[in-house]
Amino acid sequence: MNLIRTLKYASLIYLLIPSILFLLTWVNLAVGLSASILIIAYFIWYAKRDAANSVREVSSQYRGWVHIFGMLALAIGVNVLLGIGEFKRQESDFIANNFKYHDLIQHDWPLYYTHYKVHMCYYLGYYLPVAQLAKWFSLESARYFALGWSVIGLFFVLLWISTFVKKNGGLLVILVIIFPNAWIIYALIDFIGWHREVFPHYFILINDFYLVLSKFEDNWAWAPQHTLPAVLGACFVLEAFVSKKVNRLELLLMLLSTMYWSPLASIGLFPFVLILFLKDFPTLFQQEKLPELLGMTSLVMAFLPLMIYFISTEGVNSGNTGFIWQTGTSLWGGYYAIYVLANVGIWYCFIQTELFEWSPLIYGSMCFIIILGIYRIGLYNDLNVRGVIPAYTIMSTGICIWVMKGWKKRRVGAYILSCYLLLGGLQSVRSFVVQGMSSNTPQTTIEKPFIGHYNSMLSFQENAYGDSTAIKEYCLKKDGFFDKYLLKK
Repeated sequence: MNLIRTLKYASLIYLLIPSILFLLTWVNLAVGLSASILIIAYFIWYAKRDAANSVREVSSQYRGWVHIFGMLALAIGVNVLLGIGEFKRQESDFIANNFKYHDLIQHDWPLYYTHYKVHMCYYLGYYLPVAQLAKWFSLESARYFALGWSVIGLFFVLLWISTFVKKNGGLLVILVIIFPNAWIIYALIDFIGWHREVFPHYFILINDFYLVLSKFEDNWAWAPQHTLPAVLGACFVLEAFVSKKVNRLELLLMLLSTMYWSPLASIGLFPFVLILFLKDFPTLFQQEKLPELLGMTSLVMAFLPLMIYFISTEGVNSGNTGFIWQTGTSLWGGYYAIYVLANVGIWYCFIQTELFEWSPLIYGSMCFIIILGIYRIGLYNDLNVRGVIPAYTIMSTGICIWVMKGWKKRRVGAYILSCYLLLGGLQSVRSFVVQGMSSNTPQTTIEKPFIGHYNSMLSFQENAYGDSTAIKEYCLKKDGFFDKYLLKK
């Protein structure tokens, strides 16, 4: 089978597994089983229709075992070095992640917290397959399943990205992994001592309003549950652009399947999917497109239980939302301008100097990164931090390809930009080297996630966020529609 077709099908199945698992274990049998059958039937129908379409062919070097195993080895190495599998130090967010794994493995589903008298209401796509496997085998095996699950996803991403250039796909993958954010600019601002309280650690903090554009390495180390669906979804968008073929059935399935992994990833992917959908939009309502329209409608209906589940949370702390101009400082415009110029403007100055086929996609990604910095959702502005991952992935891939092509053509701009890219990428290289040489182990593990007097994910999050109202976003609304009619009893 064609490599790209194989990647598409394998990625969709990979993304769909958690949603189907949720429907079969958290939703009442009649609804959950019906929705699962509908999703599986849609996928089979889509695959049969897609088989008649031509798919982009890639260079034979990318189909060789040397390249494939090289990408697999890289996926394993990145995951291990960033703490997945518990062989190396993990970032502090894994304290909560390990609690999620542990709670899911040790308790029946739907997960119910007796002390709080609430059901869990949260996106658990990254954790659920691992937890199910650990239920079948053992709690001790969970760390290895977690590593394997993450490696599979990252392998698909790296192999797919490598095919977007005719030659040197491995180099493109490395450049995308180390692609820098604005840390160099922020470090210079900190060096001259200008408003250090606003630039504390390579990001911008305006009176508790975070403006962050994280590197690939940081995103994966801190939040693989958001990063994995975001970058895998971005590959579908990139593929549609490169192949110049829009498959609405495929894009809708991809978008909906990312929802249970991370609604923030879905939000970040939505504008790109919408733009692709609007291409030749009137043709969607032609007579010959009626089966396609009905099929997509049935798929949306199959995902309705998941959508209802997400809006059935007890709520989001309203104190953690707001626009950037509500931060209480008259200098917010200047800080925001620095964020835009440092993260987007510096790349734009070079890309816009000459025609480049990827430019429209790069500019669109830049616009979305700029827009998502305006409004805050969450204590640490998760909408900005996680919602931009698809756009950042698309932008970084496009810019790296521009640099590679410009280098071959001996463009001065490409030389300058490659120096900036490599200089900025040294921070990621350093992080990987330090992690590799370090003997530090994780603070907690899936088998033993307990820290202090906390004995569950909710008890830990309650302390982490500072008050009991903050955990409402993790709790299913009692006597709500989902609780009454859809929750498995």
